[in-house]
Amino acid sequence: MKDTTQVVRPMKCFTVFLPSMFPQSLTRCLLVAAWSTFAVAQLAMATEPADPELIPEARKVLDYLESVQGKKILTGVSGCQDSQPRAVLHMTGREPAISGDDVAGFHRKWDETYRRVLQGTVDKAHHWWYEKGGIVTLHYHWMKPGNPEGSAWVSGGRGTGPVDLAKAVTPGTEEHRAVMADLSVTADYLKQLADARVPVLWRPLHEIDGSWFWWTDTETPENTAALWRLMFDYFVNERKLHNLIWVYNAAHVSHGLKKRDATFEDQVAYRKRFYPGAKYVDIASIDTYANPKLGWGAAWEDARRPAYEMMQKVAPGKMLAVGEDSALLNPDIAQKDGPAWLYCLAWWTGGKSNPVQWMRETFNHEHMMTLDELPLLVEGNVMPNAQICEPADGAELHGPDVQLSGFAGDRNANLKSVSIHALRAPWRNWFIRGDDAVIEAFPDATSVGEVRLTPDGHWSFTWKNSPAGIYNVVALAEDRDGLVACSNVVRVTVGLGNLALKKTVTASSTSKHGDPAEAAVDGDPNTMWWSDKDQPDPQWLSVDLGNEEAVGGVSVTWWKAYPKDYTVEVSDDSKTWRVVAKTENRRNYHGDMDVFRVEPVRARYIRLHCRNPAVTWQAYTVYEFGVYEAVPEHD
Repeated sequence: MKDTTQVVRPMKCFTVFLPSMFPQSLTRCLLVAAWSTFAVAQLAMATEPADPELIPEARKVLDYLESVQGKKILTGVSGCQDSQPRAVLHMTGREPAISGDDVAGFHRKWDETYRRVLQGTVDKAHHWWYEKGGIVTLHYHWMKPGNPEGSAWVSGGRGTGPVDLAKAVTPGTEEHRAVMADLSVTADYLKQLADARVPVLWRPLHEIDGSWFWWTDTETPENTAALWRLMFDYFVNERKLHNLIWVYNAAHVSHGLKKRDATFEDQVAYRKRFYPGAKYVDIASIDTYANPKLGWGAAWEDARRPAYEMMQKVAPGKMLAVGEDSALLNPDIAQKDGPAWLYCLAWWTGGKSNPVQWMRETFNHEHMMTLDELPLLVEGNVMPNAQICEPADGAELHGPDVQLSGFAGDRNANLKSVSIHALRAPWRNWFIRGDDAVIEAFPDATSVGEVRLTPDGHWSFTWKNSPAGIYNVVALAEDRDGLVACSNVVRVTVGLGNLALKKTVTASSTSKHGDPAEAAVDGDPNTMWWSDKDQPDPQWLSVDLGNEEAVGGVSVTWWKAYPKDYTVEVSDDSKTWRVVAKTENRRNYHGDMDVFRVEPVRARYIRLHCRNPAVTWQAYTVYEFGVYEAVPEHD
């Protein structure tokens, strides 16, 4: 895996028509969109959907997907919480073509919180389709029927036991009544999307043959297949949910296959028993987390050909996709040698499983399609898009003149303006915040000017005489209908020298799940040191500046896992420490940056001394630790 901090891909999707922004009129040329529209027209009714009454909006999506398979791979995210499209945007500058979410509810069934979570899922799906113009996918960590406190898992810390699937698919049984009660509530929420005519790539009973979820009948897989058909019949024929494109999903490993020396043919034969039949499936997918036994490793190592070949046998004739992986698969291999995956959805964003450098490379690769490259699948106006390519997030700029570059566009050819905004303030974790919160944080007063676009949508801009300080910088693209979209927010310093940058750093502990202490001083605010939560307080992070330096300011950028109480300490010999700043009872859900302006002092060593973690699932995480001679006041 190579360092690809700066990856700039030209806009392949279109040339924009912006008479108000150019001295000469330009011809709009929707290259990818035109090709896709032509392909959809050519393939209309080429494949009959599983639901013969599939609404035209979903039919259009299905036809488009069929038109791109074998040519490009659509990108997406499938996880929840921080693994959202906005995380992809702020880490890579791109937005995924497909956005995933879960209709599980993840709280006690049917109570107020459960329903609020589900409604939020529905609202996000509606937004992604109508405002963003992207493709929606939903999966379902279906919590155990008949148990209000139940989970999807059978065993382990979250496990609440199995379900007798033979009874669950048999009318008149208690298990069947519990299944139907759950499906009724879930259908109520999916019905909102059906009524709004939002197409959904529907991936129920995911990892169907893995055995860790209650819906996997390892002894009689045919019962699991019958459960799929039961859900299909109820949703399609009884509840009239004709917006669902049915996506079958296999697991990366099938624990129910007890044969220790199982061959490829054994795998196929066993897994086919879970398959409900071709007429109940539109797309077949598999989750391709690393499985060396079946022939694939980390996502960046290959393109999962053995998984593709297995699914060709399990679901012959179906379009094939990667439902989940830790990261997007290797696009160079896929482009050169295949296989022809339809799309690939990453579960994580950032961290060891999906490093930010890899995200930047894959989401900006010409073989991987992102949101801005989709044709207009929905009628009406969708939001424009923008990206800052330079400077890099976390860059240390000398100033006073700052050079920026990027691109912007609008699939409706409706773009009005693109303006650059700079907020002199502590860095924020923008990937946790929604677009509205980002835009609200950059009012007109933060504008430093408008850009002029080239015919292919690129722009460059010089921000002149920028005062020294810590900044958050964004490009805001506005269309003529008043829709405003934000780019990735680039966090930079201007006219400051970080004395801790890439210096020797040590820590009290490091989690096996996270990056080492060096990540806190690498200049990239998307990588972070994780302390080991199993180690006792206090935990600390210490930087050797190499020489005695004048210190008058310190910045610390935290994730959600931060200390409620911590001190900033300096030392001449790394043995005797004195406190120069402290925070008590810290409260900030988003983490974000703290900035301390301290009485100037000379020191060689500086450390964070942390106590009382704010969360129970992790101890302390530091994105960036900055040390400065001085830090100007914020605006």
